[in-house]
Parts: sequence; structure tokens; C-alpha cells
Amino acid sequence: MVIAEKDGECLEAAMEKYRILIVDDEADFRNLLVEAIDGMGYPVDGAESAEAAMELVRDRHYAIMFTDLNMPGGLSGLDLLKEIQTIDPRTFCILMTGYATTEAAIQALKQGAYDFIQKPFKLAELEASLTRALGHYRSLRENEAYQSRLEEMVSERTREILDLKEDIEKLFDGFVRASMQAIEARDPSTCGHSARVADLTVGLAEAVNRTPNGPYGSIHFTEQQIKEIRYAGLLHDFGKVGVRELVLVKARKLQPERLERILQRLYQRDMETALTAMERAWDAGEMVNGAKFRTLVADRRKESRQLVELILRCNEPQVLPQEIVDAMEDLEGLEFTHWEGRRACILEAEDIAALRIPKGSLSAEEREEVNSHVTHTYRFLSQIPWTGPLAGLPEIAYAHHERLNGKGYPRGLTAESIPLQSRLMAIADVYDSLVAADRPYKVAMPIPKSLEILAAEVESGLLDAEGLRLFIECKVYEITIPKCRSWPES
Repeated sequence: MVIAEKDGECLEAAMEKYRILIVDDEADFRNLLVEAIDGMGYPVDGAESAEAAMELVRDRHYAIMFTDLNMPGGLSGLDLLKEIQTIDPRTFCILMTGYATTEAAIQALKQGAYDFIQKPFKLAELEASLTRALGHYRSLRENEAYQSRLEEMVSERTREILDLKEDIEKLFDGFVRASMQAIEARDPSTCGHSARVADLTVGLAEAVNRTPNGPYGSIHFTEQQIKEIRYAGLLHDFGKVGVRELVLVKARKLQPERLERILQRLYQRDMETALTAMERAWDAGEMVNGAKFRTLVADRRKESRQLVELILRCNEPQVLPQEIVDAMEDLEGLEFTHWEGRRACILEAEDIAALRIPKGSLSAEEREEVNSHVTHTYRFLSQIPWTGPLAGLPEIAYAHHERLNGKGYPRGLTAESIPLQSRLMAIADVYDSLVAADRPYKVAMPIPKSLEILAAEVESGLLDAEGLRLFIECKVYEITIPKCRSWPES
């Protein structure tokens, strides 16, 4: 019983969607049609004039409207048709007339009428016309509902895609930051370097965008390209995870354990020399005691202290004056007694070679190993399926150590082969390396001095001249000043 009532309510609601309007100035004829359509099960209203019909249409929606073509004393059926199309264009209009002509039918259809029937007509003709109109009406409404649902589905799917895109971007940002932490864990001395290089490079790219003239006046980096530059900056040194840590963080020419071994051997040599002198004195019948031994050791330590100072000075990562280079020859012949009893060199050949490094703390082999981080970075980044707007990211990072005159690494590219983004990053990378206050193998350079060094590298054909001009004139270098722990003032 309850189910039957619900089914009845659903049917009534469905029929209500197909309300019919009869418009005719002849009351008997209008009432006849109203009764007939009501008998078919459709809700129906009647109106004696076009004006009355418009009032009803403004108040509710009618699926089908039958209207007389000629209604004396007011608007005609064609006039009503035009008005209804403005008020509710979804209503299907069927014109009725007793003066049907081909011209009248054509005019009615041109005005947007769905059908045209001639009076007098049988109720079967009315029902057939109504059935056709309702069939077409239902198809259009179902299509509208489908289109509306389709739009909702598309909108919903779009929201899901945007949410997914946001989640992916957050995931990737987290991955990039985790990668930076991995780099900094391997080389704590460069903590913050990648983030500062990214900020400086993005700032320089934005300076290019703001400069309408000059060599780069026609270049404009899009929002996606700026994002590509930022990610490339953040990940440009990731390949350092593939470099041995003892090389990566090497602050002096000799590893600490090798320096300790050399100093210990010098101490042993002093003790050996003092003991030999004591034995000779004993054999010669001289008076020997603890005081004499301590004197002999002190004399030896005085001589060895000069050698230690020479070794420590040579061990610093700096350019050595010629007199120090010449004095290093005194280190090559130093010997001590090995625990096996044989004589051995205090400084081995590789120790001498390390102390003779002309600049910095790395040997040629170690320098090559550190330089290989660029290739490691490229190989790592190339494994990531970058989307279209970020497809150039691996190449940008790969070329940030290339130089315009071909003297960079790892490929020795020249100016025309180096992406502009990489040229800008090269300036940012060199600048941050110069001013950084936490590198164990160098002292921090003041900002003015660092800019002078960059200018000298431009003069030497290494760095991009226009990029450096914008870097200085737009004061891009100021972007990272608050982010540094300790900046030299002058």
C-alpha cells in the first residue's frame, strides 16, 4: 500500500513536468481541449488571451502550449510565440488556426513554432501532435540533464585532477627538500647553498623578465620556466651524493689521519736521534742522565718544529709563495725507523704530492672526482619523467659549471651551447661560493670583492656579461643576505 502510494506520487511528479497550456479566445473550444488533455492524464491550464497566457508562463513552466493563431482584440498567436520564446524558450508552441495557408504555416515555423494544426481537428490529431511534441521535449530535457550531469562530472573530475596535481606537487616539493637534506648531510659545510642558488637564479631570471631592452630584452621566462629554474637550482648539486665524503669535505691538502701520522713520525725521529746521541755519549764514557736526554730531545724538537710549521703551512688550501715551494725539498729526505727495523720516509710520495698542490686542497684526481658530481646529477635527474614544462631541468643543472669560453666542465661547452638558465645559475653558484662563510677550505669574501671576482671572470670569457650586469644593477645578490649566518661586511 505504501509502495503504491509512492509510485503514484512519482507518476504525478513526472506528469507535472509536462504541464500543458491551451490559449484560445473561444471559451467552449478552449474548455473542450482542456478537458480532453486532462483526460489524457496531463496537468493543463487554459488562457483566453495572449496576455493572460504570458502571466501564467511567467509564473510556471509549461512543456507544451497550444495557441490560436488569430485572437481578436490583442496579441496574435505569432506575437505570443515571440514573447514566450523570450519568457521561457524551453516551451514548445503549437499553433492552431481555421485559416491555414501554406504561407501562414511557413511563417509560424520560422517564428519557432514546433507544429501547426488546422481547425477543425479531431482529438486524435491533437493527441498525435501532443505526443510528438512531448517526445521531442523529453529528448531535449533528457539531453539537457545529461549535459548538466556531464558538466558536473567534468567539474568534479577537474577538481579531483587539480587536487591530485596539488598533491603531486606537494609530494615532489617534499622529494626535492629531502634530496637537499641528503646533499647537506654529506657536506654540512655547504648547508643552504642549493636553496640560495635557487633563489638567486630565480631572482636573476625575474630581472631578465623586467628588462625590456638589451641582449635579453626579447626573452621572457614563463611561470613554468621559473619553476623549472627553481627546481634545477635546488637539485643542481644532488650528484654530490655520489662523491666520496672524505673528498667532498676535504678542508686541507692532507687528510687528518695522514697529517697525524707524519707528525708522529717526526716525533719518533726526534726520539731516535736523541737516543742515538745518548748511546754515543755513553760509549764515550760521558756522564749521561735524564737532564741530558731531555736537552737532546728539546734540541731535536726545535729543529722539528720548523719542519712542522712548514708542513702545516703547505697543508693550507692556498697558493704557496715560491720560497715555501723551494723549502719543501727539505721534506723529501726525512726518514725514521719503521717498526720492522727498516728505514722509511716520513713523508711518502703521495704526501709530498698533496702538499705541492698549487691551489686549493684537492689533487687533480680528487678535483675530477668532485667535478663528476655534475654528471651524477644529470644521470639522476634524467631518470625522473619530467612533464613538458619541466623537461629541460636536467640539462639546466647539467650545464651550470660550463663556461662561455669552453673551459668549464664536464663537457667543455661553449657559449652558444649553454642554456641561458645555466648561464644565470653559474653566476649565482659562483657568487654564493665566494661569499659563503662556512666553507672549511676558504675564507668568506666580502660582497664587493666577490662582485669584482665575478667581473674578472666575465672579462676572462667565463661568465655571462649581460647576466652579471643585471645581477649587479638589479641587486639580485641582496636576495640571500638575510639567509647567511655570517656575512663579511667589507
